[in-house]
Amino acid sequence: MIDYFKNDDYWKENINKPLEEDLWIDEYKNYLDTNGLCLDLGCGIGQYTKRFMEYGYSVISADISSIALNKVREFNNMAIMLDMRDVMPFYDGTFDVVFANLSIHYFSDKETKKIISEVNRVLKPGGLFIGSVNGMEGYEAIKDTAEPLDYHFYFNLDKYIRLFNQSDLKNYLYEFNILRLDNRETVRFGRKKNQIIFVARKR
Repeated sequence: MIDYFKNDDYWKENINKPLEEDLWIDEYKNYLDTNGLCLDLGCGIGQYTKRFMEYGYSVISADISSIALNKVREFNNMAIMLDMRDVMPFYDGTFDVVFANLSIHYFSDKETKKIISEVNRVLKPGGLFIGSVNGMEGYEAIKDTAEPLDYHFYFNLDKYIRLFNQSDLKNYLYEFNILRLDNRETVRFGRKKNQIIFVARKR
């Protein structure tokens, strides 16, 4: 099995760096209620967990990084270690919202489909799947070093990465009613990132 978060290197490198706050979810708040249960999938150090808690949600923060989760547990005691490739340890229809910011783009086509199917399973009917993924514009930054593995899936400098266009996302989210797909540019740890924001509702 591919180790998509090898030895927790990402947070070993970045845990003490200032993280730019692009809390884009504020621009989509009109889709949200003021309470409910949210799963922050691939929560990192929890900047969006905090935001959903401020909105009034109870939040389960899930990540594969023990380093990141230690930070999250400073303000949210519902933080769990989770490998997204595994079956999620939740009953069907548990969550009002599943949120995944820049966290579901490390995986093969088969794994990506399984993750999104699991998200669909754990959402309540009418629940929202909201998140962002790396856009295809990111290929310019890796084209000289990336090894193509599959359609829009690469191995680059000891890291696996999937890039998306809007058509890709529509295909992966076929089980959902897609409410928004927006291209956006952001900065993360000093590096420009192009991403696609999605808002989708479980049928």
